[in-house]
Amino acid sequence: MSILQILAEYVRTIRFAFATTWWFVFPIFLYYVFHRLYITWLWREYKGKLNWSMMEIKPPRNIERSPRVMEQIFTALHGSFSTLNWFDIYLKGKRFQPMFVFEIRGINGEMHFYVRTEKRFRNMVESLVYAQYPEAEIEDVEDYATGVPANLPNAEWDLWGSDFELLRDNAYPLRTYTRFQEEVTKGMIDPLGSFADLIAGLPPGVEAWFQLLLIPLKSSEWEPHIKKVVNKLTKREEKKEFGVTVGFFKEIIDILVSSVQYIFGPVPEKEEDKKEDQPLQFRLTPVEKDVLQAVEESFSKKAFKTKTRFLVLGPRNVFYEDLRKGPLGFIDQFGDANLNTLKTNNDTKTYANYFFVEMRKRWAKRKIFLRYITRDNDGPNIILNSEELATIYHLPDMSAMSPAIARIEAKKGGAPLNLPVET
Repeated sequence: MSILQILAEYVRTIRFAFATTWWFVFPIFLYYVFHRLYITWLWREYKGKLNWSMMEIKPPRNIERSPRVMEQIFTALHGSFSTLNWFDIYLKGKRFQPMFVFEIRGINGEMHFYVRTEKRFRNMVESLVYAQYPEAEIEDVEDYATGVPANLPNAEWDLWGSDFELLRDNAYPLRTYTRFQEEVTKGMIDPLGSFADLIAGLPPGVEAWFQLLLIPLKSSEWEPHIKKVVNKLTKREEKKEFGVTVGFFKEIIDILVSSVQYIFGPVPEKEEDKKEDQPLQFRLTPVEKDVLQAVEESFSKKAFKTKTRFLVLGPRNVFYEDLRKGPLGFIDQFGDANLNTLKTNNDTKTYANYFFVEMRKRWAKRKIFLRYITRDNDGPNIILNSEELATIYHLPDMSAMSPAIARIEAKKGGAPLNLPVET
């Protein structure tokens, strides 16, 4: 049989398989494709109808508080999570949880903090911030993203940007503020100090934008990640859980198999798993103990579906690609070799190799810029808990002495009680 005959037979086989299976294979494939597109469309329609409020938080001059107080704010915001029933999802179209956007902008050597939220949560966010930072100031402001050309990159402006993802499973936490400690004085090293220095060193006209998109996550969506990693670290066999129907049929199959085996001889008994005589604390290395403790402690925190994004943009006459090293250095400090670290996401990073390099880079830059200004969390998201988020985003304390941090110059106070008034 010649090669052509073999190929012809192969093609006939494929055609026959396609002709006999397309009627049930294609609908399944198309369902998943169009369902994903439908959910994306629903999300954009839902988000487009929301009324948003943008607030700038101005930190006071002397903050003697750790990021733990910011963790309390994130924990309280998780209370906005609502359980949706069938009626809400399919008849009212309520498929999504509220989104909170926390951003840092560096411009003209100054560091500005922003919160973007739905107007219905505006007063709640304001009260939470004042509860933890009573001397801070909060102002309603216009969206700063409208202050740059909407068609970046263009002939006059350029940018670098990337989303970030976790190197390991979501259950492994990042390095948090509890591990940012100076050995001699035992004081905390504020991780935002390096960001402030980065902003202070930017060329005139260049801006640095950092964005966190947060959506409260249900505990049942977060728990499997933790259990899987804990079982792996403790070397436990992960038990498979079956539903009532599957469990019933599994029992029936086990009985039938045992009956057939009994005909041909005695049924061998199942060997029980040998329990490790040595306690767990003696079986783990010191590093494994620390990792296990960190993973288990992270489960006690509230979790958020998170999109982490960084942009550096500016006029072409002062912009250069190596400006990306500052943001990458800021992100790297939250990594721990034994736990987890953040890395650039290759699908969103503004780079290209081999062919059509400039065209592909321009498309990647345009796409990530549009996603930033529209606060779009499309693409891969990660899970971060309230402690991790507070480490990344908080109001810097007084140990961060960088002049880039725009603080309140004077403290506001009420009028004296004995102030004379004109009658």
